[in-house]
Amino acid sequence: MDAEEVLQLKVRLLTEGATLPDEQWKGRRGGAGPVGGRYFLLPNGKPCGIPIRQGETARRYNSASLEPTADPTIWIYDSDFELISVPRPKFYDMTTEDGIPYHKIALLHGNHTLATTVYQACRYWTHGTQCKFCTIPSSYISGDTILEKTPEQVVEVLNAAIDEGVVDNVLLTTGTPDTADVGLERLIRIVTAIRETSNIPIGIQFEPPVENEIIHDIAVAGANAVGIHIESADESVREEMCPGKFQYGPLETYRKSWQFALNHFDRGNVSTFLLYGLGENLDRTLSLLRELAQIGILPVVTPIRPSQGSQLANFLPSYVNNLEGSIVFYKQVGRILYKNNLNPDNTVAGCHKCGGCTPNQEAFAWAAQAKNQ
Repeated sequence: MDAEEVLQLKVRLLTEGATLPDEQWKGRRGGAGPVGGRYFLLPNGKPCGIPIRQGETARRYNSASLEPTADPTIWIYDSDFELISVPRPKFYDMTTEDGIPYHKIALLHGNHTLATTVYQACRYWTHGTQCKFCTIPSSYISGDTILEKTPEQVVEVLNAAIDEGVVDNVLLTTGTPDTADVGLERLIRIVTAIRETSNIPIGIQFEPPVENEIIHDIAVAGANAVGIHIESADESVREEMCPGKFQYGPLETYRKSWQFALNHFDRGNVSTFLLYGLGENLDRTLSLLRELAQIGILPVVTPIRPSQGSQLANFLPSYVNNLEGSIVFYKQVGRILYKNNLNPDNTVAGCHKCGGCTPNQEAFAWAAQAKNQ
């Protein structure tokens, strides 16, 4: 497959999703970031976190079938495309010294990123102003994880994953506690503990802190990349979908934190999530993309994945039944990234390194190929 075909396939997979046979595991049920998916490798060798949908939901999204073959590593999508299943890592079957299963501490995202939500709660849920797409407490309530991971637990699981040879970077994210540091002190302790045993690249995600100087502290502790996620470039959408975050920080607050982070982290290793499919103004989205890319901030443009346990469980994204429009949009994203030399492959850690839930990498590759033809 050439770059355009791979881009089309990934956009289709991330927007339409797939159905699985009833007996197959459908993916994690809650937590930070997109849930309800399974990781497979595309023909370009990159991971894709495919949303798994069933029944009426699958019909609404036009989800095609994803079927296993006699070879447990090879699956067939829509009777046509061969995908490689990312195997369940062996470290999931281990437990910490205090008796917690490793898979409740951290999970493999994509095929090389170890990810954990170090604090599985958020002040906005307490205040009733949570992001409407968020399911961060769901996995804790269901017993799939624990409320807070200690530095010792994270290091223990990370070392096992490194020994197994399945990770080459780490992502630490957090729900936002009701403190001025927005959880960064907790993240700093974990980064410091990791650095006592490993030089593995570390990405972290957080809201803009009250005092931006603490971003300097996370860099000194040993983090290599940061994500400060605004969620949407359209302020009307952000106000509707992220009422707590909207009230806490306007776009200008994020701009200041992004700029401060660029003083401490390399170009392309400061990122922000922009969700696609919330009914946002796409011209406004592309305008912010250009602004960010020009100064070296990587926009991670990700199709919204409505999930059970969130307020958007029955929400139908604006990309549904518009696959061609989605591909055109992501080609524009790719052109912006390529023009500004922001290759997601060159980032060191975190969601933008994994790339499983965004077509960013494929869009960049398409733009590079189109430019050179």
